[in-house]
Amino acid sequence: MKIGCVIMASGMARRFGSNKLLHDFHGEPVMVRILRSVKAAGIDFPITVTRHPEVVEICNTEGIPSILHELPKRSDTVRLGMEYLLKACPELDGIMFAASDQPCLSWESIAALCAALKAQPECIHRLSHKGAEGNPVLFPKSTFDALCHLPEGKGGGAVIKAHPELVRLVEVSDPRELVDVDTPEILQSLL
Repeated sequence: MKIGCVIMASGMARRFGSNKLLHDFHGEPVMVRILRSVKAAGIDFPITVTRHPEVVEICNTEGIPSILHELPKRSDTVRLGMEYLLKACPELDGIMFAASDQPCLSWESIAALCAALKAQPECIHRLSHKGAEGNPVLFPKSTFDALCHLPEGKGGGAVIKAHPELVRLVEVSDPRELVDVDTPEILQSLL
């Protein structure tokens, strides 16, 4: 199976107060963790979609392609990532959407999502901890058209809400893997 990944890095970090992706997490920017985890998990086609030139520089250093844009909506980020991936590899079997601010997410959990898609290629797979759903989410090929035509401002959650019967959860053992660094206090707690 061939799997792509859209690394979502277009947020404005209003609650954090500055670009959280650039803050230090054990000696490197928060953003570096997801890039390395995606590569280590063997994702075939990753792409980072961002509004931030500094994120593009990090992606270049880590060998991950990126798209720099100035569009305002979450649906724009999804669409740009989908367009890139489907042009790069029209025969993709799944596309994962990963938040760029989950520095504790392991490559093993990403690999577990990929294994789940291989076992159930018609389902939407997402990480969870004790039933609490989180990110990343891996969408099957049957949902690509819906993802390319999301309502303005909406993300992949719109597809999940439309097809709850397709959702399968992949359990992580450490709840910190699912934590988004939305505030300086959350970042400090993860350190």
